Amino acid sequence: MHGDTSSRNASRGLLTVARKEFADHLTDPAFLVLAFLLIAVCIVPFHQGLEGYERYLALLADPVKLAAYGTGGPPGQAMQVIYGQLPDVISTAGAVLAIAMGFDLVSGERQTGSLKLLLARPVFRDEIIAGKALGGLAALAVSVAAGLALSVAVLLFRGIVPGADDLVSILLFGLATIALLAFYFCLALAISTVTRKSGKAFLYALIVFFILSTLVPVVGSEVRNDIAGSSLYAFDYTDHPDYQSVRETYWARLDLIDSVVTVFSPQMNYETVVQYALNPRTTEYQAFIRHLDLLPAGTEAHPLDAMARCWQNVLLLLLAPIALFGLAFMAFLRMDIR
Repeated sequence: MHGDTSSRNASRGLLTVARKEFADHLTDPAFLVLAFLLIAVCIVPFHQGLEGYERYLALLADPVKLAAYGTGGPPGQAMQVIYGQLPDVISTAGAVLAIAMGFDLVSGERQTGSLKLLLARPVFRDEIIAGKALGGLAALAVSVAAGLALSVAVLLFRGIVPGADDLVSILLFGLATIALLAFYFCLALAISTVTRKSGKAFLYALIVFFILSTLVPVVGSEVRNDIAGSSLYAFDYTDHPDYQSVRETYWARLDLIDSVVTVFSPQMNYETVVQYALNPRTTEYQAFIRHLDLLPAGTEAHPLDAMARCWQNVLLLLLAPIALFGLAFMAFLRMDIR
C-alpha cells in the first residue's frame, strides 16, 4: 500500500514537471518564432516537391518515357517526390530549434538560482530531469505533427489524396524527424547539465552539431576515397580475370565505411531512414552518393517492410537520444547545486 502511494506521488511529480515544461515551451516567444521559421523554410522545398509530383504523374502517363527506365521503373515514389527535399532543411533548421530548446533547461535555472528553489519542493531529482526531457520532447512532437498535418491538408486541397501506405510513410517520416530532433535536444540537455553558464552550453552544443553534421561527413568522404579508392577504382580492372570479385570487394568496402560513418552522423542516418520510409521499394541506400537500389517496378512494397530492411539505422536513430538522455540523467543526479 505504501509502495503504491510512493509510485503515484512519483508519477504525479514527473507529470507536473513535464506539463510545466511543455507549457513553458509552447508559450515561449523564442520557441514559437523558431518553430514558425522551421515551417517557413520548409515551404519552398515542399512546393518544389509538389511541382515534381506533377512531373512524376506526367511521366507515369507517358509510356515512351516510362519505358526508358527499364524494368526498375522511375526511382521515385509519390511521397518521396513530395517530401524528399524536406530532410535536408529539417536536419539543419530543426536541429538548431532542438538545441535552442534544451541548452538552458538546467544551466539557465542554475544561473538564476531557480533550480535550488525547485529542488526545495517535494519533487525528486530524477522526476525533474525526466520531466524536463518529456516536456521538451512533447513540444517538439507537437511541432512536427502540426507541420505534417498542415502538409497533408495542402495535399488534400491540391486534390492529392494519400493512400493508406502513403499515410504510413508520412507517419514514419514524422517519427524519424522527431527522433533526430530528440537527439539534438537531449544533446543540448546533457551539455546543459555539465555546464554552469547557458552561453557556453549553447556554444558547445553548436560546436558538436557542426562536428556531427558537417565535419564527420566531410572526413568520412575523404576516408572513403582514401581507403576504398575513387569511384573509378572499380573500373580499372575490367581486363582482370577476376574482375567481378574485385568489384564486389570494392563495393563491400564502401558499404562498411558508409556504415561506420553513419553511426557518427545523425543527419546521414536520418536521411537513410527517411529514404526507406518515403520510398518502400528501396533495398539499399548509399547516403554519401545518394544512390539507391530498388525493387522491380510493380513489386508490392510497404513502408513497414522497408523499415525492416534498414533496421540497424532505425535502431541507431532511436537509441542515440536515449543514450544522451541517460548521460544527462546521471549528470543531473550527481550535480552539486551550490
